[in-house]
Amino acid sequence: MDNATSLPLPLAGVLERHAGRRWLLAQALLLALLAVLLLAVFENTGLDLALSQALFDPALGDFPMHHHWLFERVLHHGMKYASYALVCIALVPCWLGWKGELDWLPRRNALLAALGMVLIPIGVSLLKSLTNRHCPWDVLEFGGYAPYLGLLVPGPTDIKAGACFPAGHAAAGFLWLVWGVALRPAGRTWSRLALALGLVFGAGLGVVRLFQGAHFLSHVLWSAWFAWALSLALAAVLGADLGLRPGRGGQERVA
Repeated sequence: MDNATSLPLPLAGVLERHAGRRWLLAQALLLALLAVLLLAVFENTGLDLALSQALFDPALGDFPMHHHWLFERVLHHGMKYASYALVCIALVPCWLGWKGELDWLPRRNALLAALGMVLIPIGVSLLKSLTNRHCPWDVLEFGGYAPYLGLLVPGPTDIKAGACFPAGHAAAGFLWLVWGVALRPAGRTWSRLALALGLVFGAGLGVVRLFQGAHFLSHVLWSAWFAWALSLALAAVLGADLGLRPGRGGQERVA
């Protein structure tokens, strides 16, 4: 869309919207392929168990980092609360964008960012209560009481239900992925930077919980998948501006 600004404004807007829809469709197809890949890998291999076994100490009968102060107080609770505090700060530009005061964050994109930051962790929490999948420390191989089950296998009904899938702690980092969509009008660089930071932040928080025995690798990867899927779904529902160049103003976009 580099030539859109040299075209008459109505035509440029049409081309930007068309490019945005194509990008959204491409992302949806990519998500579908990633879902198939995740299912193929984790339903047919022992990768989850193998990785957790590498982090488990049989002599100790626990994951060595389970109760470590750095992992528990700082990297678990501290980083999660820091992310939520940053969400409160990020709501300020969302409010300004909603008022039409930021060219790089149109009104609907501002609403997209605000809703995504709130709904991604809430959505993951709801899924955790519905999927009945257990944490590694609850699984028989690691001294627990529950069998390890693939995502498509019906959960047991005769034991305490699990509430560990997808990874909630990682979602506190992956919630920032929504900015990878919301910032597209600011340009490709800012959009990709937001996407990269969200992936790094979420993956970092997820790895912390892997070491503690709170999640399997698949839990973290599916959390990232859900965060991006919800971001795209919200963008589609809200009719967010997905063009790669700033428009003339947020209010004109939704008139």
